[in-house]
Formats: sequence, structure tokens, C-alpha cells
Amino acid sequence: MKRLSITVHVHCIVLIILAFLAYCPSVFSQTTGPASNSANISLYPQPYQLSNLVFHTPSGQTVSLKDYQGKVVILHFWSINCPACRMEEPLLVQLKQSMAARGLEILAVNFVDPPQAISQYIAAKRPPFPVLLKGSTGFDLKVVKMGSKTTAFVVNPALEAILEVPGFPTNYIVDCRGGVIGYSVGPAQWDSSYAVSLLQRLLNPANGCVVGRLPSHAPARVSLKWEATN
Repeated sequence: MKRLSITVHVHCIVLIILAFLAYCPSVFSQTTGPASNSANISLYPQPYQLSNLVFHTPSGQTVSLKDYQGKVVILHFWSINCPACRMEEPLLVQLKQSMAARGLEILAVNFVDPPQAISQYIAAKRPPFPVLLKGSTGFDLKVVKMGSKTTAFVVNPALEAILEVPGFPTNYIVDCRGGVIGYSVGPAQWDSSYAVSLLQRLLNPANGCVVGRLPSHAPARVSLKWEATN
């Protein structure tokens, strides 16, 4: 019975690793290469559809990524004791203030700090965008060792990997149709001409971006060219 228990345990570990590889494209293997622009933003060759994510606010309210359909969303994964996150935060605040009216939303997701510490941080900093945590929705951040590499994945309640978060901050850019178009590992330069131009093109109403709920008759996604502007 002991040998059978060990065998089953090993098989479960293998299945979990396979789930990670099958459901979550690694941020390092599916892009056009390291960011070659001053913004530290890498783009995927084609947007890939992101499955829904569900978080909680510090007050316990459930928030779904689908709630923001029709908006361009920056998923910002961060932690309180992260110097690079503190460096990037003023740029995110400025970005939210300058582009919110056009349909940009920033969701600051913290999976690692205690809820009370996050609430205290919000009270002190008063960021102009939602700060979210894992709550009891079943979505979590799992650290995985893959050979010589240690990384982390956002996983759903079925332990299927959704997004890779190799460190803080990590940002994902989600277009109006729910497609992930790019990411940054480490602070992005959101005030650079490259980042501003990229977001302005994504926020074009021709791509289905609206302020509020996306109508059912919205047009299909328009192809964009990702040339650098600086």
C-alpha cells in the first residue's frame, strides 16, 4: 500500500506539470523575442484568447476579468515589498489618469501579501485603479520548478495554468476582445512613446473598444502592426 501511495503521488505531480505546459504558453517561448524597445514590452506574434480570471477586492467583492470586456486591460501582478513595483506605480497612475476615459483599465493583482496589509497599502496610497487579491475564488499563484528554472503560474481552480508570473512586477496587456497581445517582466516604461502609441492603437474604437459593456454587434478585431515608434 505504501508503494502504491508513492506511485499515485508521483503520477499526480506529473499530471499537474503537464497541465501547466498544455494550458499556459510561457512568456519566454511564445513571443517574438526579448523586448527590443525602450518600454520593456514584448509582443506575441498573434493575440491569444485569455480564459476568465476571478479575483476578490479587499472588501470581499468578486471581480471577474469578463467584467471589463470592451476595455483594454493591463493585468499588473505586484507585491508590497517590491522595489521595482514601487518604481512602476507612478507611471501606472499617470497612465490610468490619461487613458481611462478612452477605455483603459488597470487591475493590480496581489496574490502574495496578507489582505490586511493590502488594505493598509490601499488606504495609504489610494491608487486610482482596482487592487485585487485571490480571496476564495480558487485562483492562486503557484510556484513551479521546471528543471533549472523556478517560475510561478496563475492557476484556476482546476490547477490549469493561465498566465506565467516569473517575478514582480509582471504585466500583461489584454485587448478589447480578451486577447493577450504582450507582456513585460520588470517595470515597463508606460510613458515612453512606444507604450503610448501601442495603447492608443489598441484603444481605437475600430477594434471594438468601448467605455462600458461591449455590444454584441461589435466589429471583429482589426489587424494591428506592432512597429516601434522610438
